[in-house]
Amino acid sequence: ILYLPPYSPDLTPIKESFSTRKLWIIHVFSVSDTLLTDPVDALLEATSCITAEKAHGWFKNACTCTI
Repeated sequence: ILYLPPYSPDLTPIKESFSTRKLWIIHVFSVSDTLLTDPVDALLEATSCITAEKAHGWFKNACTCTI
């Protein structure tokens, strides 16, 4: 068992996930003339860019588990 502090931003892979989504949305909106009018649709589309390989890398970088 690896005990972690209650909140440790350096060990939280969710930050990298949010960053990836944010960059995807910025990129799509900068190159596209059509904007998604529904924010939920935009987030769902942005989630499609997150792969298992990216998630594995985020956990590996966070050192919170051994995979």
